[in-house]
Amino acid sequence: MRRNWPPLPLLALCLLLWLPATLYAQEPLEREPLAAEASNLLSYIAVDYGDSVKNGEIQDNSLYEQQRRYLARALELVRQLPDRPGRAALENSVLELDVAIAEKRDGEQVRRRANAAADRLAALYQLQRSPAEMLPSADFARALYVERCVSCHGAQGQGGDRAPGLRDPQRMASFSLYDLYNILDPTVDSVHGARIDGDLSSRQRWALAVTAANFAVAGELPPTSQLAQRYPALIGLPGMATTRPVELPSEAAGALMWWRGHPQRVRALEHPLARADGLLQLAETAYRGGDNASAYHQLMLAFRQGYAPLREQLEIRDAPLAAQLSEHWQALRTAILGNAPNAEVIAAFQRLRTALGQARARLEPPAGQSRYTLWAALLFATAAALGLLLWFGLRRRNSV
Repeated sequence: MRRNWPPLPLLALCLLLWLPATLYAQEPLEREPLAAEASNLLSYIAVDYGDSVKNGEIQDNSLYEQQRRYLARALELVRQLPDRPGRAALENSVLELDVAIAEKRDGEQVRRRANAAADRLAALYQLQRSPAEMLPSADFARALYVERCVSCHGAQGQGGDRAPGLRDPQRMASFSLYDLYNILDPTVDSVHGARIDGDLSSRQRWALAVTAANFAVAGELPPTSQLAQRYPALIGLPGMATTRPVELPSEAAGALMWWRGHPQRVRALEHPLARADGLLQLAETAYRGGDNASAYHQLMLAFRQGYAPLREQLEIRDAPLAAQLSEHWQALRTAILGNAPNAEVIAAFQRLRTALGQARARLEPPAGQSRYTLWAALLFATAAALGLLLWFGLRRRNSV
């Protein structure tokens, strides 16, 4: 049988286009576990160091020595990561943390240093710290929690001799949702091991992270809607996944604790364009890390779930801006699919996100509109009351 093979020049061209993209896309997969493991160790230090040292004195020697081992391993991992601008500063921040721990400095200072190093690491090596899809509810993983976690953490997250509790708000506030997710990855964390979480999907790990976060706010009332308006970045992704409550003002910290434990009840509070911007932020992170496929997927999610529901409304309110946004969406899509130069793609991301910000401002009610609406309602109520008084007065006069 004669086969219709593609022409040789076409095969060569495909090979040339495929090989660089494949090598570039695989590089983050090889280095991400090292960066994620280092981030995981730094988060443990941030959370647990304060229990090992008080007022410059060691309170728990075994826990303190564990912090020293974690720090040494984190430094070793950082030094194994590919060199790039900013890695020297990252290494210096880990060395400064080592000095702080060796000198038994204040727990709050060590926590801040450890979290700052973890955040710098995530930014430098483009760790994907938030899911592209919406967070599942705690109920999604409840059965999985009973199967895998109850024996150590307890049915209600109360903990025991084998594992810490999950109900302590102060301790749980020191973890971001991503920190909890990262703990459940056996390639970067040895506490649980492959027997517990080796076969979990990414979605199952996010669901278990939400389940763990839910224990600390069980039975608490939800925050007011005014707090959602005041802190909009915390009710959507990536903010809900990457922010540590301990680093926020008390009212925002309490609200985030509840929101991340009940993500399914928060979705209605998130503005669609905020959802789109969050997904674009994730897409840009994926692109910078060399994962063009994930970047494109998140770009299209941002369009379908965030922008598309409001496009018609924007066209009515501001047709030129809607047309500009359509051009920006298409330009970014074409740039990613066409393997455009990195600088061109990043610039396209920035133009699109800026235009989305303008669109959100354009769709917001004009300043003072709510005040005018309230006054109008009061005037209407007053007019209605006066009308009723006049009507009763006329009835009494006619009856006399």
